[in-house]
Amino acid sequence: MKRNILPDAFALKMKEAAAIFITHPQKLTYTVARNQNPQPQFDLLQKTVGKTPKKVKYEVKAKFIPEYQTQNVIGFIPGKVQSDSFIVFSAHYDHLGRISEDAYFPGANDNASGTSLLLELAHHFSKPENQPAYSVAFMAFGAEEAGLVGSRFYVEHPLFPLQQIKFLVNLDLTGTGDAGLMVVNGKIHEKEFAQLQKLNGEKHYFPEIKSRGKAANSDHFPFSEKGVPAFFLYTLGGTTFYHDVLDKPDALPLTKYPELFRLILDYTQFLSPKP
Repeated sequence: MKRNILPDAFALKMKEAAAIFITHPQKLTYTVARNQNPQPQFDLLQKTVGKTPKKVKYEVKAKFIPEYQTQNVIGFIPGKVQSDSFIVFSAHYDHLGRISEDAYFPGANDNASGTSLLLELAHHFSKPENQPAYSVAFMAFGAEEAGLVGSRFYVEHPLFPLQQIKFLVNLDLTGTGDAGLMVVNGKIHEKEFAQLQKLNGEKHYFPEIKSRGKAANSDHFPFSEKGVPAFFLYTLGGTTFYHDVLDKPDALPLTKYPELFRLILDYTQFLSPKP
């Protein structure tokens, strides 16, 4: 049962307010939603600017488009041994974009980094000498930022039975890595996570690989909920820019980008059928 953080009487007054102001002590972030609040909300960075208060005038413009159209982009390479079984690589290609004339959210780490890695993998497996044993599908999902909309739609309308997916690797926030790699669902699929650890120990790709359990924080989640074995990989360290206007390409170090690419190739080989 969902409970209000505020007392009921206070929460009721909040609904009657002309506007809501929320202060943040460190940084401002932004998100998108599939509904519109009845009153404007202002997120303010908490800073000490002197003792004299300043009067500020705001003009609020908001346009809600409930039937906004987006799409998933999907391709595959048939396997040379078991073409009816799939390894899936996924990444969301959407971000927050432009929310006003003066505020643009580039989304370099979240998630141009994962999308570019998806394309690198597609380019690799498209070469005849690299044809995979299982078929490999590449799924670029839209509307992840609005609540995993693209991936949720896909699992309800799959292009092939979900049971044919041997494993899904979701790539999101992959532009750093000096502090290691995190594997969501690593505590769920312990055997597969142990293999990642083994490969990393042999090749020294990352200083460490950490694991966590179930989390509904990226496009792997709708697949996991349908019983598809899946990992969500994201790198650690480096830039802290997230859902803000500073997540730009020149701020993205790509510290362990090549190492993550090679680790994924090694892991794909582990997942492939043995002769």
